[in-house]
Amino acid sequence: MRIAEIKGELLKNEPMCNHTSFGIGGPADILAYPVDNDDLKTLLKTVKDQNLNYFILGSGTNLLIRDGGFRGVVICLKRMNDVTIEREYHSIGGTFGALYAQAGAPISRLLAVAVEEGFTGLEFAAGIPGTVGGAVCMNAGTALGEISDIVDSVTLMSPEGVFVTKTRDEMGFSYRTSSIPDGHCVLDLRVILRRDDKEKVKARVSELFMKRKQHQPWGSPNAGSIFRNPNEESAGKLIESAGLKGRVVGSARVSEKHANFIIILGKGRASDVLALMDIVKQTVLDVHGIRLEPEIKIIGKN
Repeated sequence: MRIAEIKGELLKNEPMCNHTSFGIGGPADILAYPVDNDDLKTLLKTVKDQNLNYFILGSGTNLLIRDGGFRGVVICLKRMNDVTIEREYHSIGGTFGALYAQAGAPISRLLAVAVEEGFTGLEFAAGIPGTVGGAVCMNAGTALGEISDIVDSVTLMSPEGVFVTKTRDEMGFSYRTSSIPDGHCVLDLRVILRRDDKEKVKARVSELFMKRKQHQPWGSPNAGSIFRNPNEESAGKLIESAGLKGRVVGSARVSEKHANFIIILGKGRASDVLALMDIVKQTVLDVHGIRLEPEIKIIGKN
């Protein structure tokens, strides 16, 4: 495997446990940090020309990398992280702002800019981990809102290095997913937010953040919600009512604070998480007749 030189960093045989919120994952053949679109284009051309496996990494949340690691190139966009306010305009309903964020920017940073400037519409993201790119891919959100509610446009890069801009309607957003063409990478996002009283926006964000902190296992390694909510049911409530809170397999435990979270005890192993997920799925199916589907992405070799 030969990777063309880029301005960013290339790491070989990099343990991915250092790059996921679970703290789990075997080594990747190459971990690459592009710093701009030219770097990313070079990397995509390399993997395409050599027919290599590749994966786009944000901040490593909502992700489980198997213990055998990843054969191929992991492309991390964390160094492509600009957030700016492009313009402000008046329209029916008030004053609005168009905010721009590169895919590698934390969603929390985009929220912080919105709060500081007094724009409302992104408060639902308080406490949501991960990057803008990941939030677009999975249409991140809560019961109070989701990314698709505020998207104006998304820029993608094709495997051939071609820029593709899509409107919200063209992104095919649905519950925790979007219709991004195979091989395409999210480059940036533009959202439209309405101006509001800054202190009121700040108070709403603070309240929502505290609620999430009270009901989720903050401080313990986890990857966020493990399973999708099926047919408007709560996956967490289904798991809890099946008697699975606190269930342990090796280094993995169903959180006693929120049953749709798996936390890691000590040095974690992906195989333990996967085994526990299988137990949870089978038990919920047996008890409730409902088949849970993973919300986290699972990659790599056993």
